[in-house]
Amino acid sequence: MSAPSRPIPNRRHIPTSRSSGMRARFASFLTGAFALLVAAMPAQASTPLQMAIAPFLPEPELKEVYTPVAEYLSRRLGQPVELKLFPNYLSFWEATRGGSDFDVALDAAPVTDFRVQRQNWQVVARFDGEVTQSLVTRDDDLVLSPKELVNQRVAVQPSPSVGALVLYQLFPNPVQQPTLVFEQTNRDVATAVLEGKARAGVIPTPLVGGYAGLYPVVTTEPLPFLGFSVSPKVNERTRKALKQALLSFPETEEGQRILEEQSLTDIVPASNRYYAGKAELLIGTYGY
Repeated sequence: MSAPSRPIPNRRHIPTSRSSGMRARFASFLTGAFALLVAAMPAQASTPLQMAIAPFLPEPELKEVYTPVAEYLSRRLGQPVELKLFPNYLSFWEATRGGSDFDVALDAAPVTDFRVQRQNWQVVARFDGEVTQSLVTRDDDLVLSPKELVNQRVAVQPSPSVGALVLYQLFPNPVQQPTLVFEQTNRDVATAVLEGKARAGVIPTPLVGGYAGLYPVVTTEPLPFLGFSVSPKVNERTRKALKQALLSFPETEEGQRILEEQSLTDIVPASNRYYAGKAELLIGTYGY
């Protein structure tokens, strides 16, 4: 009796080391192709970076000045940069002391240093130069010393605006201070003085020349100009790319044009050390 015959195996289903290697190479090819596809996706798909601007000027004016800056950065980064603006310093300070829930900030020296010291932000660039504050009155109201303004109405942006911080330095004695009149922006402060709502006010010195009829009684010591700082939530690669984009403003024709059209100084390198110690001006401020 003959032995039962075995079924002939289908060789197409028998794995070989050669076919396994081909499949591995094909899988590797697909992985690489997918990575290239993701890298080539349009920048619009990226999560926007929110850039907060301290409310030292009216919101519409800040939007007009800094929208071209944000658009330039968006093109250089390949990632959208959106402005985050605030109606006044109270709302700005609440957002800041509560964690600075944005990615980039353009801010004055004291709060820039506050973010570095308390929230681990990193300074990457700044506008060139320094800035002072001036205690101003109307030029037809002769005031020779801040002491003459004790118990008088003095306009200022709410703390922690630099104007408010230096005002407290001018009047350190709590029982010999002016009556504060809080205004939304520095331009509102200037208008309050000119219209007689307040006898004096504190504004950045560069603004004084833009208002006929203002007289600077005292000009404070200079502080570092506005600085760009980046949240620790932003990854290192993006932070470095943003720094390069900011520093490219004075190096490119487009960047130079934007700075000139918006009356901005050059953007230059800066570090945490450049602003170190300036947060001390915030001592006594609510939330500090």
